[in-house]
Amino acid sequence: MSESNTKAPKLIQRICVLAATFLMLAQMFKIDGTMYKSSITPLRFMPSIAQSATIIFIMMVFGAVYSRRKVKLTEPFKFWVLAEATLILLYLAYFIKSPSKIVMWKVFGMLFPITTSTSAVLAGLVFSMIAQPILYDWLEKISNKQALLGLSLATIAGFALSAGMMNVRYSITGVYLILFFAWGMFLARLRFTKKQLIIATIIGLIALAGASLGVPAFNAVYWSQLLSGRSVGEWNRTFLSNISSPVMFLIAAPAFMLFQKVILSLRGRQMRHFIPVIILMQAPISSGFQKSFRWTGSAPLNKLIQIIIMMVVCALLDWVYERYLYRLKPVRRSLQFLERQESPLKALEGIWNNLVQWVIANRVNLLTWVWFYILSFASFVIEADNMRIQVNTAETINAVVFLLGTRFFAIILTTIFLDAAFSIIYFVTTRYWTSNILVSVTIIGWAIANKIKLNLRGEPIYPTELSEIVNWRSLLSMVGNSVVIYVTIALVVIIALLLFLEIKVPIKKKGSWKRRGIWALLSLLLFMTPLRFNHEGEFIYYLNRGFDNKQSFRNPERDIQINGPVLNFLNYIDLQIMQAPSNYSKNSVAAIVKKYQKIAAQINKTRKNNISDQTIVFNLSESFVDPATFPTIKITGKDPIPYIHSLKGKTTYGSMLSAGYGGGTANMEWETLTGFNMGLFKSTLTPYVQVVPKYKYYPTIGMNFSYKSAVHPYIGTYYSRIENYNRFKFNKFEYLGSKYKIIDQKKLGKSPYNSDYTAYANGLKQINSRSGGQFINLISIQNHMPYNNWYKDNEYVGKVSGDLLNSSAEKLQMATYIKGTQYTDKAVKAFIKKIDKIKKPITLVFYGDHYPSIISQSYTSEYPVQMHSTRYFIYSNKYAREHGAKAKLTNKTSYVSSSDFIAMMLEQTNSKVTAYQALLTELHEKLPAITINYSGESGFELINQKGKVVDPKTLTNEQQAILKDYETIQYDMTAGKGYGMTFKNFYKVGSTDSTTK
Repeated sequence: MSESNTKAPKLIQRICVLAATFLMLAQMFKIDGTMYKSSITPLRFMPSIAQSATIIFIMMVFGAVYSRRKVKLTEPFKFWVLAEATLILLYLAYFIKSPSKIVMWKVFGMLFPITTSTSAVLAGLVFSMIAQPILYDWLEKISNKQALLGLSLATIAGFALSAGMMNVRYSITGVYLILFFAWGMFLARLRFTKKQLIIATIIGLIALAGASLGVPAFNAVYWSQLLSGRSVGEWNRTFLSNISSPVMFLIAAPAFMLFQKVILSLRGRQMRHFIPVIILMQAPISSGFQKSFRWTGSAPLNKLIQIIIMMVVCALLDWVYERYLYRLKPVRRSLQFLERQESPLKALEGIWNNLVQWVIANRVNLLTWVWFYILSFASFVIEADNMRIQVNTAETINAVVFLLGTRFFAIILTTIFLDAAFSIIYFVTTRYWTSNILVSVTIIGWAIANKIKLNLRGEPIYPTELSEIVNWRSLLSMVGNSVVIYVTIALVVIIALLLFLEIKVPIKKKGSWKRRGIWALLSLLLFMTPLRFNHEGEFIYYLNRGFDNKQSFRNPERDIQINGPVLNFLNYIDLQIMQAPSNYSKNSVAAIVKKYQKIAAQINKTRKNNISDQTIVFNLSESFVDPATFPTIKITGKDPIPYIHSLKGKTTYGSMLSAGYGGGTANMEWETLTGFNMGLFKSTLTPYVQVVPKYKYYPTIGMNFSYKSAVHPYIGTYYSRIENYNRFKFNKFEYLGSKYKIIDQKKLGKSPYNSDYTAYANGLKQINSRSGGQFINLISIQNHMPYNNWYKDNEYVGKVSGDLLNSSAEKLQMATYIKGTQYTDKAVKAFIKKIDKIKKPITLVFYGDHYPSIISQSYTSEYPVQMHSTRYFIYSNKYAREHGAKAKLTNKTSYVSSSDFIAMMLEQTNSKVTAYQALLTELHEKLPAITINYSGESGFELINQKGKVVDPKTLTNEQQAILKDYETIQYDMTAGKGYGMTFKNFYKVGSTDSTTK
């Protein structure tokens, strides 16, 4: 043999390998959509034809190369290891380049490529290599004619039995691909004459032409049947190009025959080079990852460059794998184990025995993990509403089905945190049962506590509320004595169980104290990660969301149901308040100040009064809603609030959009006092706890008065009111236990709360205590939950019905609530009658802060605006009206935000405005009402005067500019530097106030 003859096959071989690599990698790019737009009909379906023919050809080539002798189980294992290593590198590169795409289901697919159908070809090769010894023996025992007949019948039967619907997206197709592997083993044994090759080529071209014409033809038939209504059942319109189609085999087989000599010159070492290529060709993320690279402005050129780069990468991987991968200890030991096995069954038996031994050796850790997973799952279920979980709309789904089906990794993440807590406690105590039971009791107790608050307030426990433990006596009274008794009994039983287990069934975990110490340290570090959960753009943020821990911060009940009580709490530890405006700086704030100083000057030309000379009362009426506005609720009997209804024609009157349901009192109070809006925040938070304390001084409407006070006939420590009123520079705060006595304390029926009569008596006392102007923040408590049939002779009991009242208990609660509003109506009437007799200008801004938590919050998706709309009115007394105040406003009063009250009150009292108040005035007059997004997503929502949602994209340029100015100022006083406080005449006329964080 000459020198040229010995080198030529190697050169041809290398060329063929490179060409095959190029063609396979080209299929990374899903060009079906692009080709389908072609004006040449056959080209539209060519990608699917090429894909099926390529898969068959690959299987035949592998079958031919591995046809020489029986292979051992080490070979399919090598395929799997190569695929696994390639997938890990591919997914790491993918996540590094696009961290927002981190999803644990993708990681699951990376680690278990066959069970998650990462690549049908890979599955087919692994299955085929396991079956290779059987196929080898079969081909040895029969003649070529018998083999040809058997394989041909199997090919036809496979097509007929699958109806041409074999799906290459699933690993199960890999079982079918064994057939083409067997074809490759058989054809490798034959030698073909030139005449046979010519005939095969002609057959292949005819098959290709037939498929190119037949596939679009049958596609047309399918659609004509479907559109005409004459469909003859479910069938695959592209069955001719399906992987099971004999036509595809007739295309691939001639190509195999033509290149048989080169194929047979390949060895297993070279075939393993194609495993990474196959992974890149079929991995689910591969197409999107490859397309994410932009090298030039030309898409085809980008693809060509990327293919060449990946060819180089595959060559490097091949080199690295052969030299290092099989030297890794786990891989090496696995290969040694498989080398000794006589058959797959013996291997399975050995694997099973090793697995059993490993499970026994690690049973404590495994059972602990299983127990914590059960606890995590239980904590999720506890938060469900009657074993139902709310989905995106008012529709609900069975909690168990939903959690196991869609929240698997969120439960896993909770389990990880529970195990971390256990590791820390165990390192300290070295007591297994003590550590386990402490974690178990804590998680279940925490879940129950959150559920209790959900039932009472419609929201979970927030980190900022842990300080409310100082109010434990009042909290216990809200929970109820029965719950306290049950908890006490449970704790006694748990302590007894703990003592028994520690004494009678002691358990020691394996591992040295150093190992436990390292694990405890890592666990402590894990508990630091929630500090970055909400920092978009950081690795922890994306990894956390990859575990399906995605908080909307808008629908608290649904958030805790889908994330569980542990993750829900951790998500609130470090909230991101607002996104910084792109141009935020002291200069940008200065420009806004200057702009609205000019607008204030224009407004003040028509205003006659100074607000500092007025007496203004902002009256937050706890949980007050017009009973007539409850969706579907019907009340038999007399109107419970006739007086408040009578105010509709006499004074400013309408619906206020609340940012809460069943809770959020302090948030509504913050909106009214500051003019800022909860809807602009990135997440649900409590400004009184998370915003105001960052500043030494905080601007409110009260700063425009020489004297300002607050009255609340209840405990004053909730939501850090005492500290925050000091930051507001309030002169006085009257509450139960303060140095200022709450007079006329009167409770109605069996209610534990002071009545509205008490609130208004103390408000009236404060009004009369000063001759000049003042501001009073008056907060009632009478209609606070629960609604436990407080009132004797309640005429509304048995007279309330509605589709949203699901039980007799809810109907009784509603009747109790309605009776409470009747008492409020009478108290309001008496209060207004008294202030009408006072000879100084008094304006009352009355508003309900939120709906009572009687109707399930799940219905807020069905009635979003209605179940967030409370009653409000602005009443100016007789003296105020005689001295320039308006009786009522007539423009934009039907639906307002509580942040609109400052601007509306100033207009009604005919009072001059500061630059900031001019901004609020422009916002109220020229934009729809702003509130939180009731759909549960982030961002704000705009509501027009008909109660309908307005798309922000429809805002005019002027409206958008006002909104941007407003967002900048709110950011400045919530997450920013407080620059606005340094400018004279912005928040208050004639003064500047410095503020530091």
